[in-house]
Amino acid sequence: MHVTSIDRYDIEPGTLTEWTLLPTAKTIKSDIPPSYNQRFHLDTARAHGFGRSVWMAGSLDLPGTLDRSAVRRTFEIFIRRHDALWTGFDVRPTRIERLIVPPDAVALRESDPVHFDDPVSLRAHLCTKFTVECDPLTFPAFLFATVERPTSSTVIAAFDHTIVDGLSLVIALRELRQIYELITSTPAKDDAQIGRALGDPGSFMAYCEAEAGDPPAEDGDPRIRAWSRFYEHCGGTAPRFPLDLGVEPGRPARQASDVRRLLDGPGAALLEEQCLRAGGTMFTGVLSAIGTALRREGGPLHLPLQFPLHTRHDHRWKDSIGWLTATAPIVVPVAAHGSFESTLTGTHASFRSALTLKGLSMEQVRRGVGEGYRRSRTDLFMVSYIDYRKVTCPDELRAMNAHHISNVTVCDDAQFWVSRTEDGVSLRSRYPDTATAHSAIARFLDQLASVFTEVIRNDIMTPAPAYS
Repeated sequence: MHVTSIDRYDIEPGTLTEWTLLPTAKTIKSDIPPSYNQRFHLDTARAHGFGRSVWMAGSLDLPGTLDRSAVRRTFEIFIRRHDALWTGFDVRPTRIERLIVPPDAVALRESDPVHFDDPVSLRAHLCTKFTVECDPLTFPAFLFATVERPTSSTVIAAFDHTIVDGLSLVIALRELRQIYELITSTPAKDDAQIGRALGDPGSFMAYCEAEAGDPPAEDGDPRIRAWSRFYEHCGGTAPRFPLDLGVEPGRPARQASDVRRLLDGPGAALLEEQCLRAGGTMFTGVLSAIGTALRREGGPLHLPLQFPLHTRHDHRWKDSIGWLTATAPIVVPVAAHGSFESTLTGTHASFRSALTLKGLSMEQVRRGVGEGYRRSRTDLFMVSYIDYRKVTCPDELRAMNAHHISNVTVCDDAQFWVSRTEDGVSLRSRYPDTATAHSAIARFLDQLASVFTEVIRNDIMTPAPAYS
């Protein structure tokens, strides 16, 4: 799975067709409220008229000539399977209501084909189109696109973040390919046969309803106390990237992005070997390296950040399309006078402690900490890690030429997505497009690469002098 942003998406040009939902029935109101993540996202979109389309897209390649009738049917079956795609929101100044289109009313509108001769103009068109169509304050907030060529085609599914998370994109790409292959196989399958072959995806609306029914955390809940201590460590707000990015909190600037491979396959294997030998994991090793690199640039000895966790623990939502994540707090304790191994030991202990906070929704956390948290910025300092070798069959993702594509919007903090595949470890960075931020992030990424090299060579697994 290639994790990238739209300005860096490597797509071969061809003939583009867009497929959008055309409701044939009126929407109806639902009593099911938005999830915490959805409400947070919609509140942000309502407050900031600019840069509000935080869409995510997945793409895959299909060999041969595209069967346009089959791909239309593929999209329609996929939409009917996932209730997150039937719903939108009526967002008013004082309320947010969920709207639903009955699944049997799903129909698609096909645009006139447009040929593109170069990837730059195609990327620019897709960015503009996805930003307009995947607006969280409109319905539908998703669309599909196909790019046809003589010997292959690319299928792209783009969604606003209210509809999907990162794992949803993997599920979507896998299902779209399976449905298309089932339709075009001999003998062709009817919709019921396809549904049975794929299995029940579960209901994201049921997930939202269950989350809304969560009771407030009990007084004295140790998990709330842990969150309160974390926010206190961060000054009563979310964690922030410790280097100056040249923006005022709450005043987002246009986003810049960086996508790079940090380690090749053998290098990633060596890093993991060192981390496991020291009693950690690949993820806690990456966090330790980030803390060490930032310390070398003047960052703190105790680095607070948040990391996402999926909430698909109930088997009902294992294959659901939706936003099923929470975040957990962690403090990376950089060993000033010790070794990287010492930093990793402390980080891994902090990570294990963070995992004990599972079971609390972010709504319960916000209620529980009360005045101990205030929102001071649009974004927060976050590091995400996905090992795509464990999410699905890596050969399947490679065969599909699968991509996770994100929009370029606005931000007032730095966020990082670390992904591991058979090809190694890659990093997508999101940060403000200011001269100060470009300089700070470039220095940090250079230091991070150096730390990885030193760990692999075992140069900093022994005590080293402190950095001032």
